[in-house]
Amino acid sequence: MIDSREFRDALGRFPTGVTIVSAFHEGRAVGMTVNSFASVSLDPPLVLWSIERETERYAMFRHAQTYAINVLAADQAGLAHACALQPDLRNCHALWTGEQAPLIDGAVAHFVCKQSAVHRGGDHDIIVGEVIDLDTPRDVPALVFYTSTYCEPG
Repeated sequence: MIDSREFRDALGRFPTGVTIVSAFHEGRAVGMTVNSFASVSLDPPLVLWSIERETERYAMFRHAQTYAINVLAADQAGLAHACALQPDLRNCHALWTGEQAPLIDGAVAHFVCKQSAVHRGGDHDIIVGEVIDLDTPRDVPALVFYTSTYCEPG
């Protein structure tokens, strides 16, 4: 039997990028800090991320038909931490634009996605999105999560 804490600590030795998945829910811009973002396909352009089914934010994001994946810059660790604690982007002091989904100011990349498929994966759902728009507004280092710490690559 694998100890869940030991498993999590071992996974933490693999550096990942940090994103905020954002959507509009009941008239509010909401976000969730996520490091389970990955590419799936170039043709069609597909990406994935995963969400725990027991989180209070599950309904906000599992059923969002359009959402954005905002790849955070190294100087946005405070925003990543704030969105890990609570979903309302306004309360996290995030600035954003966008009509289909909130595009967070200062991110190094935005991927606007239309939900394509959802797959069960243990205690998470794996959400696959078709990228319908993207941009790369800043050319600065991205935020990285490594051994439970936010840092800059390198």
